Amino acid sequence: MADGAALAGRIKSLGSLFGRFGLASLSSAIVSVSHLGVQLFSIHHLGTAAIGTLAFLLVIIQFGYSLSNALVSTPYTIAVNQGDEADGKSFDFFFPVNLLLALSQGVICAGIAWATASPAAAAMFGLAGTLSLVRWFGRSNAYAHHKPASAARSDLAYAATILVALLIASRTGADLASIGGILVAASIIGLLPFGFAYVRRHVAIGPVRALNNYQPVWREQSAWTLVGVLSTEATSNAHSYIVTLLAGPAAFAPVAVGMLFFRPVNVCITALTQLERPRMTRAVASGDHDGAIKSERIFMGALVFLWAATCIVAALVLFGFPQLILKPTLDHELVATAVGLCALLSLVQCVQTPMSVMTQARKAFRPLANQSLRSCGLGIVAVTLLTLAAAPIFSIAGVVLSQLVMMLGIWQLDRKWRAEQGAAR
Repeated sequence: MADGAALAGRIKSLGSLFGRFGLASLSSAIVSVSHLGVQLFSIHHLGTAAIGTLAFLLVIIQFGYSLSNALVSTPYTIAVNQGDEADGKSFDFFFPVNLLLALSQGVICAGIAWATASPAAAAMFGLAGTLSLVRWFGRSNAYAHHKPASAARSDLAYAATILVALLIASRTGADLASIGGILVAASIIGLLPFGFAYVRRHVAIGPVRALNNYQPVWREQSAWTLVGVLSTEATSNAHSYIVTLLAGPAAFAPVAVGMLFFRPVNVCITALTQLERPRMTRAVASGDHDGAIKSERIFMGALVFLWAATCIVAALVLFGFPQLILKPTLDHELVATAVGLCALLSLVQCVQTPMSVMTQARKAFRPLANQSLRSCGLGIVAVTLLTLAAAPIFSIAGVVLSQLVMMLGIWQLDRKWRAEQGAAR
């Protein structure tokens, strides 16, 4: 009987864990699949220049998500999850600030599309760039107020709109501007679960007043979070550019394939971070340090589980069905090496992310930014040296080294905080 009760307890615990993480992971994965569908569609229906333009615009939009996390989403989540301290306070100034960021991205996307494609494409991608960040903050707002179902409905509506539109476009044909229109329509449909009241809050107060209210947030949190985002982005982009510049696109191809296998893990890291950050922030703010640490451990366990499952799938595809993803022109041994190194990199990120989120929940933004800057410089140097001195495939090891340094630095911050909490009791 005791064994049966213990088994039932474990099953219940696993069910609770899936309920906590499954919805966020699944909806984000579906969005990732829809974006992959857009890129595959472009390969079959657009010219070479248009394919490159679309890929670059999607990179800009993805980077916009990171900027939104740094400047708006993370500080808003922390602000509204401070328990009694947040009661009675208005945080509406975050919404106009998000709108300014969204409009800035829209202008950049429109400028790129105008210079490389057409005025019609510029109009569509200007709207797409703007609306994408309005929807993204809507997801963060839902997670911040512990309503993950709203974020999931938005993701599902967004992805379904893209996939249905691509099915229609595959019969009717589409150009770059049409694909931009698909992204605009998907963003609008994806905003519906948040309601018109959410959209209206972006213009509830003037931008000047909003920026004045935002200044303390900038000084305390966003400036340092932005440093971390920019340094992290610089590390990853430098890796791609350095290998391509010094060794050529062909040498980068095996690296890109290796990274492709672990893209689902990256998607889940982003989704679960938005889900767990409010939980950890509220626990720290209320003095429930044991609860915050427990959330950190469960978060890490879930990511490591997802990583292990991805490794199994990668091994099955790589060694059982390589024709699904490998072209004859790709060296199987090089790709296998890339997958192994990317697996190691992904594992480090799975361990590091929960500790990083905990550090943000404690408002230790400056120490976290310092760790990111240190790892960024090391990563750029290591990637360059490995690309020049060894095979380009081993440049991934430079990124692994930089992430290990950052992980150990964050681990030290985490251990110090736990020791302080133990001494305070």
